[in-house]
Amino acid sequence: MSALAVARLFGFEIRLHVSWALILALITVTVATQVEAIAPSADAAIRWTIGGIAAALFLLSSLAHELAHAVVARNAGMPGGPVIVYFFGGSANPALDAARPRDEIASAFAGPVVSLCIGVIFLIGALLGGALEPGAAGLPLVAAEVALFVGLMNLVLGGANLVPAFPLDGGRIIRGIAWARSGDPDSGLRTAAISGRWVGILFSVIGVLVMLRFADHTTDGLMLALTGWFLVSSGRTIERLVELDALLDGIRVGDVMDHDVTGVPPGLTLDTFASQLLDGSSSSALAVLSGGDLLGMIGAAQVRRVRRDRWPETRAEALMVTGDALPRVAPETTLRAAFDQLRRSGLDGLPVVDAGAMTGIVTRRAITEAIRSRVHAARLIP
Repeated sequence: MSALAVARLFGFEIRLHVSWALILALITVTVATQVEAIAPSADAAIRWTIGGIAAALFLLSSLAHELAHAVVARNAGMPGGPVIVYFFGGSANPALDAARPRDEIASAFAGPVVSLCIGVIFLIGALLGGALEPGAAGLPLVAAEVALFVGLMNLVLGGANLVPAFPLDGGRIIRGIAWARSGDPDSGLRTAAISGRWVGILFSVIGVLVMLRFADHTTDGLMLALTGWFLVSSGRTIERLVELDALLDGIRVGDVMDHDVTGVPPGLTLDTFASQLLDGSSSSALAVLSGGDLLGMIGAAQVRRVRRDRWPETRAEALMVTGDALPRVAPETTLRAAFDQLRRSGLDGLPVVDAGAMTGIVTRRAITEAIRSRVHAARLIP
C-alpha cells in the first residue's frame, strides 16, 4: 500500500503517505540551508536539527488538517477513518458518506480552516520573534524564520485545498452546495467535476502563458500547467465514477458474493495456495480461518510482496490482513460501497458477515463481472 500505519489518535488509525519521505527530506534541507544563511556560525548538527523540527511541525500541522476532516465527519455520523495524511491534502473521496449536504460542506471546510488558523498562529509567532525586523540576529531570528516558514506553508495548504476541484476539499464544498440546490448528490458530484475541469484548464493556460512570457519563471509556469493537467484528469475520473455509480446502482453485495467460503489455516505456507491466487484459477482472496473463526484475509496483492523462493517458509498468518485494516461488509451493503472499501483497503476481497457469522467473500473480480454484465445488458437495449 502507498500509505503506512504509524499511529492511532482519537480512535483513528493514522496512515502516512510514502511521499512524505521525500517531502520531509526536502523541507529539512531547505530550512537547514536557510539557517546557515542566517546564522553562519551555527553548528551543522544544530542546523539539521532545526530543519528536522520544521519538517516535523509541517507534518503535524498536515495531520491536524486531516484529523479535522475526520473528527467533523465522525460527529456527523460519517466514517472518518482511517486518516491518511497526504502532502498538501487532496484526499477527497468521490464516494459520498454524508447523509446531508451541510455535513459534506462542514467536513470539507474543517481541514482548510484548521490549516489557515495554524498558519496565522505561526505568523504571529514569527512577528513576535522579530523575523520581519532588519538587523535581528541569533536564535530568536532562527526561530522566527522557522515559524514564518511553517506558517506560510499552512496558509498555502489551507488556501490551495479550497480550490473548487476534486480531489481538493474545495471540490467537496462545491459538491455539497450543488447537492443542496438540486437535491441530487450525483448532480452535485458532476458539478464539482465540471468545476474542477474548468479550473484545471485555467491553470494550464496561465502556466503556458507564464512559460512563454517570463523566461525566469519557466519552472513556475510548468508547475501551474501540470497542476491544471492533474485537475482536468481528476475531473474526468470523477465523471467516470459517476457512470460507475449508475452501473452499480441497485446491486447488493449478496447478489455477487462468493458463498463458498474458501479458507486456509493460519499455519499453511504460501507454496500450497499462492499460485491459485495469482493465476485466477480460484478466488482472488482467501479467508484465514481457525476452527471456523475468521482471523484475516489474504489476496494476490499480499502474495506478490513475497519472493517465490520464500513461499515454502512464509505462513498465511504472516501475510494476512486483520484487525482495523480489514473492513467487513454485510449482504445488504451496496456494491458501490463495497468497491470503495476495497479501494481504500487495497485488498482483493472482503469478508461478508451476517448476524456475526461469515457467509461469503466479495472480491474485485466479482465487482468487475457485475460491471461487465451491466454494460453488456445496456448495449443490448436499444
